[in-house]
Amino acid sequence: MVFPDNSREILVGQFNIADSNSLFFIVGPCVIEKRELVLQVADEVARISKTFNIPMLFKSSFDKANRTSVESFRGPGLEHGLEILSEVRSSTGLPIVSDIHSPDQAKQAGLVLDVIQIPAFLSRQTDLLTAAGLTGKTINIKKGQFQAPQDMEHAIKKVLSTGNFGILLTERGVSFGYQDLIADMRSIVRMKPFGFPVVFDATHSAQFPGAGLGKSGGDRTLVPPLARAAVASGANGIFLETHPDPDRALCDGPNSLPLKDLEGLVLNLIEIHRLIPRDRPRSTSPDLTKTNVAPLCPTLRDRLKLVKLIIFDVDGVLTDGRIIFGGADLEIKSFDVRDGHGIKLAIRSGLEIALVTGRKSDVVTRRATDLGISKLFQGIWDKKPIFAELAKELNTQNHEIAVIGDDVVDIPMLRLAGLAVTTPEAPPEVRKEVHYITKHSGGRGAARELIEMILKAQNKWSLVMERYYQ
Repeated sequence: MVFPDNSREILVGQFNIADSNSLFFIVGPCVIEKRELVLQVADEVARISKTFNIPMLFKSSFDKANRTSVESFRGPGLEHGLEILSEVRSSTGLPIVSDIHSPDQAKQAGLVLDVIQIPAFLSRQTDLLTAAGLTGKTINIKKGQFQAPQDMEHAIKKVLSTGNFGILLTERGVSFGYQDLIADMRSIVRMKPFGFPVVFDATHSAQFPGAGLGKSGGDRTLVPPLARAAVASGANGIFLETHPDPDRALCDGPNSLPLKDLEGLVLNLIEIHRLIPRDRPRSTSPDLTKTNVAPLCPTLRDRLKLVKLIIFDVDGVLTDGRIIFGGADLEIKSFDVRDGHGIKLAIRSGLEIALVTGRKSDVVTRRATDLGISKLFQGIWDKKPIFAELAKELNTQNHEIAVIGDDVVDIPMLRLAGLAVTTPEAPPEVRKEVHYITKHSGGRGAARELIEMILKAQNKWSLVMERYYQ
C-alpha cells in the first residue's frame, strides 16, 4: 500500500511535522515522576526549540502500564498526569505527547494531548488504534519489537478507518534473542513509502528488555550513534527520553540521555539532516483536480483541490458570534466585508455556497440575498440531513464538500465533510474534529481565509487576480 506524496501536512501545535525539510524531535522523561522535574525538563526542551527554531514535542507518560515488575513505578495516573502535561503546554508552548494503554483512556487523553502514542507492545490492538484515531489527534504508532516494517500497513489502516490521517510511525528496535534489541535502519527506509513521517526512538533502541533485575537495562552510550545513523537513513523525527539524573530515574534510566547532553546531540543531528537529500514528491502522484477521486490518504492541499461546495455556519463563522437586540424586533449582527467579497469571488469561480444555521434571522436572509446565496437553511439544529440534501441536489460526493462550523451542533456535518474547518474560538470538542483551524477569527476573515486557500489550491486565484489587477 503506497500513499500519496510527501506534500502532506500534519500540524501539531505550531509545527508541520510532515515537512521533510525539517527534522523534529519528541523529547522528555520516560514517566512523570514529579511535577517539578517534568517542568524542569520541559523548560530546557522549550529553550532549545525556541533558541534554534527546532520543532520539538514534549513527551512523558502518565502511566507506564508495561513495566517489567509489578513493583515498578508507573506514574501519577491519567487525571493527574494529564493535568501536569496540560501545565507543560500552557507554560512552555510545546505540543505534548503521551501514551494510552486501553481504549477507555483515549477520549479523555484526546482532550488534552496533541499526539496520542500507541505503545509498541500494543501496536496490533484494533480497539486501541481505532479509539485513538477517533479522537482526531495525531497518532504515533510505535512499531512492535515483534513486527516487520511492512506489517505496519495493517496498523495504519486501522487508524485510517476512523477518518484520521495524522499518523506517525516509530521504529524502536526489534527483538534479537533474549533481553536484547537490534536497531535495523532498513525499517526506516521500508516504512517511508507509506507516506507518513517516520520517527526513530533512539533511547528505547538502546534498551536491554528485562535485563536489569526486575526492570529493563540499557546502554545510553549507544543513543547518539544510533540517532545519527537514523537521521542519515532518512528519519523524519527522533524520539529521545531524557532526564536530569538518569541514574536515579524511576523508569528507563540506563538508556535515557542526560539532560545536559540534549542540546549538543540535537544540534549535531540537525547538521547531519542538512547534509542528506530531501524527500521528493513521487512523480506518479495523480492530478487530483482531474481525477475527481478522493485520495486514500489526503493532504490538506488534496482536500482543498477537490472542494466544489462550501457549507457555512453563520453565527461564530460569518459573524463574531455576538447578537445585539434592540427594541421591538431589532436584531444586529456584524459581518466582515472581506468575508463577503470572498464568498462572491468563490461563486464567480464556480464554487457552490450554502448557509446552514441554527437560528432564524431576517438579518441573515438579507445578507444571503446581498451575497447571491440561494441555498439558505435557517432554524436547523439537526444539520446532517441538510448535508445529505445538498450533496444529492448538487451531485457532489462527501470528499467534494467543505464545512466550516464553530460549535457542537456542527460536528455531524464536520465528520461527513471531505474538508472540515473551524475557527480558533471553537471549543475543544469541535477543534479535534477538523482538518484545519483558521488563523482568522469568526466574523473577522475566517471565511475569506478558507476561500482563498481553496481557490489557490485549485489554481483559480491567479485568474481572480488577473480579473481585478491586470
